[in-house]
Amino acid sequence: MRSKILTVCLSSALIFAAAPCIPVMQEAHCEHTVGEVDDLIGGIVDFKLGQVGAGSIEEWLAGDIAAGAGTSTDWYALTLSQCGYTDLSAYESSLESYLGSNNVTSATSREKYALGLCAAGSRSSYISDILDSSIGQQGVMSWIYGLHILNNGYTCPSYTAESVTDSILSMQLGDGGWALWGEYGDIDVTAMTVQALAPRYDDSSQVSEAVDRAVDFLSERQKEDGGYESFGNPNAESTAQVLTAVSALGIDCRYDDRFIKNGNDLIDGIAQYRLPDGSFSHIRDGGFNETATVQAYYSFVAFRRMTEGKSPLLVLDNRASAQSPQGGNEGSGSNKGSSQGDSSTANEGGSSTKAAAPVSGNTTTATANAGKSTGTTSTGTGTQTSTGRLTSSGTSLSSAAASQTKTAVTSAQELTEKHSRRSYKPFAILIVVGAAAVIALIIFIMGKRSYKNFIFLGIAAAAAIAVILLTDIRSPEEYYSGEKKHKDTVIGTVTMEIRCDTIAGKSDSEHIPEDGVILAPTAFDIESGDTVFDILTEAAQTYGIQVENKGSAGSSHGMVYISGINYIYEFDFGDLSGWVYHVNGITPSRNCGEYVLSDGDRIEWLYTCEVGHDLNEVYEE
Repeated sequence: MRSKILTVCLSSALIFAAAPCIPVMQEAHCEHTVGEVDDLIGGIVDFKLGQVGAGSIEEWLAGDIAAGAGTSTDWYALTLSQCGYTDLSAYESSLESYLGSNNVTSATSREKYALGLCAAGSRSSYISDILDSSIGQQGVMSWIYGLHILNNGYTCPSYTAESVTDSILSMQLGDGGWALWGEYGDIDVTAMTVQALAPRYDDSSQVSEAVDRAVDFLSERQKEDGGYESFGNPNAESTAQVLTAVSALGIDCRYDDRFIKNGNDLIDGIAQYRLPDGSFSHIRDGGFNETATVQAYYSFVAFRRMTEGKSPLLVLDNRASAQSPQGGNEGSGSNKGSSQGDSSTANEGGSSTKAAAPVSGNTTTATANAGKSTGTTSTGTGTQTSTGRLTSSGTSLSSAAASQTKTAVTSAQELTEKHSRRSYKPFAILIVVGAAAVIALIIFIMGKRSYKNFIFLGIAAAAAIAVILLTDIRSPEEYYSGEKKHKDTVIGTVTMEIRCDTIAGKSDSEHIPEDGVILAPTAFDIESGDTVFDILTEAAQTYGIQVENKGSAGSSHGMVYISGINYIYEFDFGDLSGWVYHVNGITPSRNCGEYVLSDGDRIEWLYTCEVGHDLNEVYEE
């Protein structure tokens, strides 16, 4: 079985396996042979065949991959098509059936399904029909995937490959990268953008200059182990995206010093996540992760296609269109990305939706709206639609939300009244003074009457009293006060809600509400300098909501990571699960401890199982 895979997909392994070890700059580095990459590819295929109980790749394609069309296996189908497996008829039929019975609301998802049909050699009109309604409709990713389809020779009335390219170039950030939001480039998004632009590198100086800047961005952020991290967390997928991108540019990461750090190249960066069974984990020492495995798979295939002089990963061999994609010259041999380092033919790599590390700094990709509610109640200047979406800035609560918030307030107030007590500080100070007096008497009786002993005792007692006065030790009952914080200099009002719709009904935990609403949209006054973390803390204290965080707003750069809310923690529902926050429907690039709020802002804390990629579907319903 393995020999068949390598014969069809990796025919030139023996030629490249004999390549000599070439030192790069001053770093000691012996590059991987293509045969070693073949083994990584074959290990993934063997693992998947064993996992699904298939005796051959053809059986896998006709069985599990076809059954998972539209839900879980699309990137395996596409990658296998680029390995020479042209009979994807079962997958094509299943995907068309899926699209016929499901309303796909996500523009990016529609484009990815169109790519799947392209890979299957389909002549379905769906591929061209969805372009006008999808390109640019869901941020930068919908421009990127739209360009992939146009690179495959398809057309639509409203957009051309050139116009889409121009739009993507206009989104490049000052540091040379691209991102879903914010002012700083993101590794995965930048790599995916490069993959789409790579076939058009020679079209204009604007494209080549932008791509060169992006390559520098990616090079500068590579870690010493050869890999990458996303949102502060090292992971396999980010490195896989970069390998796919540089392979698309004809850059061989084994020889180019820009992508070798401390003797480690991109292949080393991905291989460190390989498990003994051939699959890949999302994080070091983690378990099998499907997303990490498929992205490692197609990144290695993208690398192999580059070494063989084949077309880019997402300029598809099996596409039905007879028109050659503009700017996508196969085997052009141009040295793309800049003049540094060795490079080969120009390839363009594909990518799946980003699977980054568990949320760090609480940032992610999706735009979410408030959940559904019935009735319409408006306070302040905002209005609440029947679907729960805020239509203007201000404070607006549905009747159901208002009822739920009132219940939370009542519960917290009852808790406070039941356990209220006087401040502990006077009693603590009396204890310190009394203890000091007793110790002084003992010293006097023992004859150790040196004035230094009494001075030291006095200093120690004063220090203890200072600690008592400067700290605020509160019981849980006192912390969860049931009363909002009094603010003397109010500059405005924000609303905040906390939801876990993505896991509602998936657990019998008492901490997961049936409707997914932990805190309905609730108004909070803000003072100058108040951050998202400040309001979350206030909500926790007011409504008795448990919050667990790492770091603090007083630490360097205000780095706070929210690991748990309402006893629902990161990783509870998979390697990619955790809490994220949105402000006004957008995920900021700043940490919640440093995002300063303005009057009218709308904060949403949302639980995601797929680093944000599952939020669109939940909140668009």
